Amino acid sequence: MNLDQARALAEEYFNGVRHPDDAVPVGVHGFGEGYVAWVRELEPEDPATLPGTVGGGCIVIDKASGEVVTRPLLDPETVAELWPGRTPR
Repeated sequence: MNLDQARALAEEYFNGVRHPDDAVPVGVHGFGEGYVAWVRELEPEDPATLPGTVGGGCIVIDKASGEVVTRPLLDPETVAELWPGRTPR
């Protein structure tokens, strides 16, 4: 899974059920084992700022498998640091 594929997957995850006029901006942060993706707030531009809505989440896309896992919305670097890696099934 590369960055472009991860971005497309994240866009589909967050905007797939929305009307194109209502699409939300999606941020993607790459790290060694995958990608963190979240809905970016229009204001402020700092991706580390938590949203005004309590209980927001983000997703981690595993680079090796493409598996999508939801995580609590923290700054992308912290989510990446807490990622335990791929869990064999």
